Amino acid sequence: MMSAALRLMLLASTLTACGQSGADATTAKGSPTAPAADFAGDLNALGTEPFWAITIRADGLTFSRPGVEDSKNANPGPVVEHDRATWTIADGPAPFKLTLTKGECSDGMSDRHYTLNAVLVFGEKTMYGCADTPAAIAAQPAP
Repeated sequence: MMSAALRLMLLASTLTACGQSGADATTAKGSPTAPAADFAGDLNALGTEPFWAITIRADGLTFSRPGVEDSKNANPGPVVEHDRATWTIADGPAPFKLTLTKGECSDGMSDRHYTLNAVLVFGEKTMYGCADTPAAIAAQPAP
């Protein structure tokens, strides 16, 4: 079984290896980089310094951090308000609140651009990052 740290490093290296300039980003409805209008479907959120990642799937949310076993939770569904969606995991070993807001975002470590901003509140920390659909992330060309 692959460790959480290794999965996170693979995700980070995959995301860093690909990039796209803001001028090339396509956000038209129905394009590969357009987020789900109602925040439905698969989404990947990630942040750097410290590194973290949350995968959102219909059957669950997985919170990954280097050196720590992944925390898997049922997907409670988001609370959606206008251009913002919030998932709250109140119980378990790693309670958190993830808020995604529509808007251009850069991870700060690559030329890759995302269509959602992410704010993760975990314990006493507030961490920032970006998010998009897995297809939109994979569709961006390498630098």
